[in-house]
Amino acid sequence: MSRIQRCFKSLESAGFFRSHDDNILELLCHGKEYAKLLQQHWLRLRPLAAHLDDSIQTISPSNLHRFSFPESQQFGNNFQKLIKDHPRKAKCPTLIKHQSLSSSPKVNPLFGVKSPATLLTTDFLVEPHRALEHFYNMQRESKIWWMRLSSNPSRYRIVPCDLGEEYNPKNYQAIDIKSSYGEAGDVTVEELSLVRIVEDNGYRLSDARTGEFIQPTVIRSVIELETATCALLLDGCDHGRDAQSLLLHRVLAPYQCGIACVEGESELSGDLADLCLHLKHVIHLAGLRLREGTGFASAKNTSQLKDHLLESDMLGVPYTLVLNEQTLKNGLMQLRSRDTRLAETIHISDVPDYLLNIFKN
Repeated sequence: MSRIQRCFKSLESAGFFRSHDDNILELLCHGKEYAKLLQQHWLRLRPLAAHLDDSIQTISPSNLHRFSFPESQQFGNNFQKLIKDHPRKAKCPTLIKHQSLSSSPKVNPLFGVKSPATLLTTDFLVEPHRALEHFYNMQRESKIWWMRLSSNPSRYRIVPCDLGEEYNPKNYQAIDIKSSYGEAGDVTVEELSLVRIVEDNGYRLSDARTGEFIQPTVIRSVIELETATCALLLDGCDHGRDAQSLLLHRVLAPYQCGIACVEGESELSGDLADLCLHLKHVIHLAGLRLREGTGFASAKNTSQLKDHLLESDMLGVPYTLVLNEQTLKNGLMQLRSRDTRLAETIHISDVPDYLLNIFKN
């Protein structure tokens, strides 16, 4: 069994996705939670954009070339929404963000995703004479964004697309950002396309510098959410370490913290459970995401604790608080890291500020 196949099985057994016979992946509970957090992270990217998210339409992108979107009804409607709903942002350059559903998701060499797929689209309307400058900047910004989310930043690369003889490079450009998994193949996580609108079809905005009305060039970024989610999950599993774990970005991990208590044979197990419930409440109030269910696990011995921590590692939980009966006496507990598998001692009074500082930085 190849390394990538083992990753697929690990992610499937952990409840992130289900693989069908035709190598089509369907996100399950943990995978859907991760996709939701990735979507929220995308919404925060380029915060000055106008968000056009009143209604999410289903489209069939297979019927459209990647350069033909300015001719679509969806683009025309979004342009009118920009002018009507966001008049202060209706200047060039400006950004439009919108979401839609694709009835025919793209199939990558490693996998496809179940239909419909969510498309996260950013349209950057820029001055024609600065279009290539903006295009190269957007490539660099997008690649850095993916690298920051990855456990292995070196796997991301920018791949130019063959335009064909019918497209003038002055008016059209296209690149894909791909995530490489060695001999297993690549996955396209983002498509960037530049289209200069030549015909006068009413798409005019005032230049933010000169005030002159111009017909902008459009740089479009498209991310297929479910495909990107599966690619990042695979990236977090395919880290080459001996230890079994899912190295998800701390901010995007579905569950950021876990709580485990080692009860032993002590009569204080009830008090330990109460303390765990208190910590669960404190962490929830701080806005950190705890593991599902009760939010904490009880172990009778170190062997059970080890099994629980292994399960947490496969769910990508970055940190676990480990309590025992000594915690009831001196307030000290262990904060165990998923990435290093090492633990440091902290005091109960440092929770949650200590954790919040970790995730903030």
